[in-house]
Order: sequence, then structure tokens, then C-alpha cells
Amino acid sequence: MSTSAGLVIVGSGPAGYTLANQLAALDFSGPITLVGDESHPPYDRPPLSKEFQLGDETTLALQPSLAPGVRLLTGSRAVAIHTQERMLELADGSRLAWSRLVLATGTRARPFPGSSLSGNVMSLRTLDDAREIRARLRQSSRIAVIGGGPIGLELAACAHQLGITTTVIEAAERLMARSAPKAIAERLLVHHRSHGVQVELNAQVTRIDEGMVYLQGGRAVPADLVVVGIGVLANDDLARQAGIACDDGIIIDGFFRTNLPDVFAIGDVTRQRNPISGRFERIETWFNAQGQAIALAQRLAGAGAGATAPYAEVPWYWSDQGKLRLQCAGLVEGEIQASRGEVTSGFLHGLWSDGRLVGLAAINAPQDFNLLRRQIGREDGITPAQFIAGEFRSLQLCSPPAGAPDSPTSVQPEQGGAEQSLAGQSAGIAACPLTDIDEGGIGSTTLLDGTRVAIYRVRGEEVFATDDRCSHGASSLCDEGALEGYVIECGLHLGSFDIRTGKPVATPCTKSIRTYPAHVNGGTIWIATQAVSTQT
Repeated sequence: MSTSAGLVIVGSGPAGYTLANQLAALDFSGPITLVGDESHPPYDRPPLSKEFQLGDETTLALQPSLAPGVRLLTGSRAVAIHTQERMLELADGSRLAWSRLVLATGTRARPFPGSSLSGNVMSLRTLDDAREIRARLRQSSRIAVIGGGPIGLELAACAHQLGITTTVIEAAERLMARSAPKAIAERLLVHHRSHGVQVELNAQVTRIDEGMVYLQGGRAVPADLVVVGIGVLANDDLARQAGIACDDGIIIDGFFRTNLPDVFAIGDVTRQRNPISGRFERIETWFNAQGQAIALAQRLAGAGAGATAPYAEVPWYWSDQGKLRLQCAGLVEGEIQASRGEVTSGFLHGLWSDGRLVGLAAINAPQDFNLLRRQIGREDGITPAQFIAGEFRSLQLCSPPAGAPDSPTSVQPEQGGAEQSLAGQSAGIAACPLTDIDEGGIGSTTLLDGTRVAIYRVRGEEVFATDDRCSHGASSLCDEGALEGYVIECGLHLGSFDIRTGKPVATPCTKSIRTYPAHVNGGTIWIATQAVSTQT
């Protein structure tokens, strides 16, 4: 059985989900089918090694819900691409006709050599993996995590919070050798060890037996549960068998095209040119998957900058490890390196090559990271001396987030948005003097019911107010956000919202935030205590 030709997306992770939803929002003509091999509807993956393990499943929800016009097939594994017939064959024998095909097949966990994932040995990649690990953690007193990368360290921090004796085993001489600068790795090592996590570096695992991990040199680490996190492999078999160019990942150009006509690829499975290093690499980050999906949707629908400009966003990621919030962008090595601050109050590390900032890492400094991230790759960017002196704090964002209004007057507030006056409101509070907030700055107040509200002063007496918390990662917009025109950007995942309407601007894995009518009277900013209802 086959269906009428349309756009078919293989892979229902955040990349595939975002592409489908963005296309629907752009009124893409033609049917859209999203094919996923998991039995679950689309979900967010980063929380699997963090909040989910501590019992919070709400963070998995992707917002908004999948668009009604998108056909979702769950538990449907694609087994062959028939390029001549333009058919996608599924494991149950059915076929889907496609006019254009997008591969968002992601990655799978790299197996530990000589050891099968069975018994007390597991990997963490899917929701089912995460549920099984969470259940076993509750029955374990000792856990060994093989691999000192972001996911391994996140899981180790969670296990320690649950009171489990935790050991991280890393074969390299330092943590996060491929994903963070050495200065960051040194501070992560001190943090985890000081909080009771045992970390073994230069530790080669020779074998894993029931309840024991054996290291080279004869040492053994007891463990009721062993989680292997030594990287991932690209799920490019389907593409390679169809004659699509692959090299541990599907090779794409700046417009996400493969070497076959009308076949595209996005997300972790792709091998693309890194705009900073110039090398073809797999960039395995949530932000890259999201950004690629948004840009491809614009291209396929013929709308926005993504339709004509090649994708060249600076790669970056975040990692929550206990009370540490790590954010890294660009490269992890540079000719010149500089640091400022302390982990407790906010630590920054920059890397320069050929006179340009090429890499940035931050621990517990989301606002500064947000500002400096936009300096990466610029010929006229910040110098090491300016960085050390903290002169970047007066910088404005270089450009608004992708998809943001082109200018402060290009998008008018919707009826009932935050720009309406307080007239007719049942209650309002005097939040603060107008002069307490600089133009382009952010302040806050607390309503009588304890709700914290972010207040934005765009210019003059033009003020707005929204919920303080980002609806995706619950990051504080007051403390960690950055305001550019009418757009507030979260300091954690860089989700963006229009402060006039509360609606998301750039990241579709986010639902709207509430807005509160605000105005200035007698030099004081007044905020309504009743939020304006906003639909996502």
C-alpha cells in the first residue's frame, strides 16, 4: 500500500518534529508525513539524563503540539529508500510515496567493545532507555558511568543527588576532551570530586562482569548498574544503502541537500561544514538540530532568510551538571586563551585564533555567554584584553534571533497583547520607578500571589511585562535573559519570545509565556496583576 506523494520526514526527534511543525506554520502546500521508529510521540531528549532521572517527566513535552495537518506514524521503521520510484519502504511492508524526502534519523549509542548491553549494562539514548535506567537507579547503591562527556556527567550528578555511590570512568586524561576547553574540564573535575563523585581518569576498561567493572592495571570498580556513554554513531545506514553520500553521517551542503535530488538531511545524523573550523563535522547539539529544521522549513516553503542563505550558525550546547550550568560555543581549542571569574559567581573562558574569538565556554554565567556568543567569528569582535577587563557587558546583541521581527516596528502587537493599558483592570501594582531600569534593560517585580514578573524597558516610557520563567527550561528571564528590541532571549537554551505578545519567536520547542499590561504613570511603572491570555 502506498500514499499520495508529499513531503516525508524520517525521524520524529526534535529535528523532524520541528521541521514538520514549522512547515505547517508556514502554510506549506502538500501533505506532510512524519515517520518515527519509536512507539512514543515526539519528545525532547536533553532532559533524559537530567530532570527526568530525578522524577520530572514534564520537561519532555514538546510545545506546541504537533500540527493537526501533520500525519504522524509511530513505531514505523524505514528499511529502504527506492529513489527511482520515490518510495519509502517501512518494516511492515507498506510504502510511502514522496515528492521530497528529509532524513532526520539521528544517532545511536556507541557500544562498548566486547560487551553487550544486557544485564546491568545499559546505554542512554531513548525514552525507553531513560525509563529503565531511572527504575534501576532506585534499586542500586552503586553506579559506574563509562565516559566523561556531557551526558555521562549529567547522569552521574543525578545519581549522586539520589544518594547513590557514583564513579565516572574516563579513558582520556581529562573530562569532556572533545566538547569543552581544558580550563572548563579542570573546573568540572574539581566540582564533581568535591561533591562526592569519584572520577577515574586515564582509566581503560578491560571488561565488565556482573556487578564489577575491571580497569587496566587490575583495579575493579563495583557497580550495581553500569551506563556506557562513550559517544554515538550516525544512523546513516538507510541513506548509504540508497546511494546517498555518507561518512559516519549524511554529507550535506549549506542548504541541507544530499547528493540525490529532492533528498535532504538535518539533525545529528548530518555531516556539515562547521562555520568556525571550516571542517566537515557532525554537530550533535539540540540547537543545531533546531536551527537546521527551522532553516530548511523556510527553504522548502520559500519563506524567510533560510530560503536563500546557507546555514552557518555557530554551534553551541548546554549541559546541566548538578548545580553547574555549562554552556559552550564554537571551538574548544585556540591559539590564545583567557579566563575570568570563578565557578561560584560565574566563570568564562574564551579562545582566539587568527585574531578572532573562535570559542567560548561559561559556567553559571548565562547572560555573559549570551552576549559573547554572538562575537564568535567576527573580524571586529572582542579582544582578549577586553574580555579579561569585562568590557563586553556594554555590548548590544549583534543581531536579533533568527525569525525575530526585522525592526521594532515591523510587527504590530496583537489585540489583547501586553501593550494595552491598565484601564479597566481590576488591580495593578506600582512595580518600580522607571529610572530603576535602563533603556534596553530588564527589571522585575513580584505580584501579591508570589508570581515573579519580568519588566522590560525598550525605550523612553515604552514598557512591557511577562512571566519571569522561560516556558522551555524554566530559566529566569530577569536574571539570565537578554533583551534586543522587542525580543527577550532566554540565557539557557536561547529560546526567544516577543515581549508584546508572549509568543515564541525562534524556538518552536517552547510554548507562549504570559504577558501583563504595563504602563508608566508619574515616573512609576505599573503592572497589572492579571495576565493576558495568549494562545501558542
